[in-house]
Amino acid sequence: MIILIAASVFIATALGVMVLFWWWEARKESLPGRIKEVISLAGEHSGPSFDLVRKWIDGLWARISGKIFFREDEIIAIVTGKELSGGRLLLNQAGYRTMVAYPVYWIVRVILPVFLGALAYGYGKAMGMQGERSLLLILLGIALGVFFPGFFLRRKIHKRQEDIMDALPDGLDLLVVCVEAGLGLNAAFVKITEEFQITSPILSEEFDIVNREMVAGKPRPEALRALSDRTGVEDMKSLVAMLIQTEKLGTSLAQSLRVHSDSLRTRRRQRAEESAAKTTIKLVFPLAFMLLPVMFIVLLGPGVIQVIRVLLPVLG
Repeated sequence: MIILIAASVFIATALGVMVLFWWWEARKESLPGRIKEVISLAGEHSGPSFDLVRKWIDGLWARISGKIFFREDEIIAIVTGKELSGGRLLLNQAGYRTMVAYPVYWIVRVILPVFLGALAYGYGKAMGMQGERSLLLILLGIALGVFFPGFFLRRKIHKRQEDIMDALPDGLDLLVVCVEAGLGLNAAFVKITEEFQITSPILSEEFDIVNREMVAGKPRPEALRALSDRTGVEDMKSLVAMLIQTEKLGTSLAQSLRVHSDSLRTRRRQRAEESAAKTTIKLVFPLAFMLLPVMFIVLLGPGVIQVIRVLLPVLG
């Protein structure tokens, strides 16, 4: 009961602080606009009016929806990854680019701690837990609900970035072949989109977005920078920097792509060698705490039993 009261007080305090914050933001309007509103209200003598309340509610809802839902300029930036930050940028990098992704993410972040805390409280009551054990279980459920959405999102981003890094050298090889065959960069991006739909759908999707942006009239440097922001992969950032620099200096695109492809392939091999070198260290803990005790029991157990059987009559 104490935990529920504390949780209710916490939620009420948090909501109160949010309402005060949005009210304070509402006060930061322009002075001429406020003066005009006061003058217009003072000039009306037709009885009480609810326009001020209605305008305040409309402004509050606009600010709340602006914090949770996407604005028109942000809807345009969902795909490009530009001008996004915080949770929206993380969702974009994880591949969740629908309009409802960000509201759902925040709803889950708010509801999940309360739900897991209540679930832990009910489980503790059912198991007969009292005092500190019940409180510890409830705090564990709330902490799990707070940290799990961010942990899941970052794991999703990490997995997506690994897929891009693994497929990018092969994509650059195809890009080199297309450019050397006489295709332009846009046509080469289209070819990568078509060829990697099965082997690497994530890379195919990213290059398809870049190509659609350039077809729509977006300058190539901006579309490429949006690609690096949208993926968050260091190899992709270096590739974008190389393409932009090559276009500015007018150097050979095919030669630059070939050199960069070789460097990315070398990085991929080095990452594989690093992962293989870490395997022996990671196997130490399973061997020491799981396999070796079992082996000792199997090998030494029969001998220990025989020694006990021989020594018991003598000592008795």
